[in-house]
Amino acid sequence: MADRNDAIIKLMDNPLGQDDVFRFRCKQCGSCCRDRVDILLSPFDLCRIAKELGEPLQKVFEKYGHAYIGSTSNVPLVSLKMREDNGKCHFLREDNRCRIQKNKPSVCALFPLGRCATRKDSGTEIFYILQSTDCGERDESHTPKEWMGEFNLEESEEWFCIWQDIVSTLSERVTEVLPKVSVEFENALFTGIGGLLYLKYDIEKPLLPQVRENGAKVLSIISGIDDMMKMFGH
Repeated sequence: MADRNDAIIKLMDNPLGQDDVFRFRCKQCGSCCRDRVDILLSPFDLCRIAKELGEPLQKVFEKYGHAYIGSTSNVPLVSLKMREDNGKCHFLREDNRCRIQKNKPSVCALFPLGRCATRKDSGTEIFYILQSTDCGERDESHTPKEWMGEFNLEESEEWFCIWQDIVSTLSERVTEVLPKVSVEFENALFTGIGGLLYLKYDIEKPLLPQVRENGAKVLSIISGIDDMMKMFGH
């Protein structure tokens, strides 16, 4: 995992814009759908999957998501769970096609691209990287914008910006608060804010306003805890 992260950091030195060209053709080998622990799911991904499957969001979260606390961000994160019997993705069919192709997680849909965000005074800026991979062919030309269009992700940059801003701000605030609270309180806090961030959505309604509202609630909770600790001299 560390080697993979180091490789991605190096690729960030050569970013791609929405209209830059890269070459790749998927051969449907299924190798990118096995033994993965790094496919992060946003609320957007979870809601799209729930709607595609016609299942409640809570059920999708429990069946296909693995919740944990980011080791450096200190923020509740959710990754796509692999099957225990063979290490394959639950959505990988026998023919190596995805069972939820048009609404697959953004990380999967973007592959071999990776999407990154940087926070600047002017706002959050997005760029793409072309991940190093031995699979596929290099006989087709694409742009990130075109690639996203094939998976109904044309508006996902706005979504990604908002989500990254929430996660980044929350990481900063949580890191300040954690040293002031007990382990028991910390566990309860993560359970509460994780539920708000990933599960409190009506999938039949526009998601962006709901994400903004839930993000604001979580940050308000953290601020309230910090203020309370200061009152008691912590």
